Amino acid sequence: MSRLRGRRFVTGIAAGLLGASLTGCSAVAGVSDPPTGAVGGAVRSAQAQSIAAQVVGDSEKSVAAPGPEGDGLRASVYTGDALEAARADARLAPTLSQETRDARTLTAQAPVVLAVSRGTGYPRSILVQSTRARSGLPVLYLLMTPDVRTPYRIAASTPMLPSASVKAFDAVTQGSSALSDGAGLVDQPETLARRYAGSLAFPARDPDPDPPFAPDVFAAGVRAGATSQSQGIDGIGTFTQQHEPKDVTGGLRVKGDRGGLVFAVLDRKDILLNRTQGTLTPSAQFTALTGLSTVKAEAQLKTLEVVAFYVPDAGPAVVVGAEEHLYAASGT
Repeated sequence: MSRLRGRRFVTGIAAGLLGASLTGCSAVAGVSDPPTGAVGGAVRSAQAQSIAAQVVGDSEKSVAAPGPEGDGLRASVYTGDALEAARADARLAPTLSQETRDARTLTAQAPVVLAVSRGTGYPRSILVQSTRARSGLPVLYLLMTPDVRTPYRIAASTPMLPSASVKAFDAVTQGSSALSDGAGLVDQPETLARRYAGSLAFPARDPDPDPPFAPDVFAAGVRAGATSQSQGIDGIGTFTQQHEPKDVTGGLRVKGDRGGLVFAVLDRKDILLNRTQGTLTPSAQFTALTGLSTVKAEAQLKTLEVVAFYVPDAGPAVVVGAEEHLYAASGT
């Protein structure tokens, strides 16, 4: 009986190179002050730090919280695609090894506020950094609130890639400019996400003649994993992988507005077609999502890819963080 390796390479990337993060915010943390006439950071430094500490603490609690209680906590912690990713991570948590779970644990040190959005308008953002206890990799969190009545919640999060770095942001008291329309960046964030997604397709498309981003280890790992998947079922079936831009979540500009940190989400679909009369044995993650212990004809897996780009005002953009979240699967 052949074995379907639909998530084996993804799990390897997540556990080894990138890790995985579950981050969040309490239901009452950081309800914004009403707008004032002051121009500067949207949140005072002490308040931003308090929000960050509560956010990261609540995120750790949400990882292990089971059942309806856990679902409710995650709903109060995350928003948008980050909430979908957190729900999927919780569902797949029982399939992970203890070593993988331990690799996701953060240090006990208080998180650091890197930047807050500038001015009195909405939406407002806080950029926070924590650290993985075992690997020492920094983890970035983008907290956002759409209006004065809504608490800050995690809109995006990802561990940074090894050796990655981002330029300094303006002081919290001054605040950092929002991305707005992307003016002054080397490429529009939406365009960058679309072209980056296209570069990850398997089988590969015609190469981009002038890519606006530098090579990175996440993309290399995704491509290598797709190649391994295809080779692993050679003579049994076919494997394809599609990546589509889903959303540009947000971000903030660095000091002097010379570039910015952008969080984007890609939606990936892995498709495996069985060309034999036999059945395929899927991974534990696939079974957890579908209830299927064998696949006869076709398997599909859907994964959210959260990517953090440093987008300069000149030169190529750089992927500084990335993380995968398998969230759906189906098979026949």
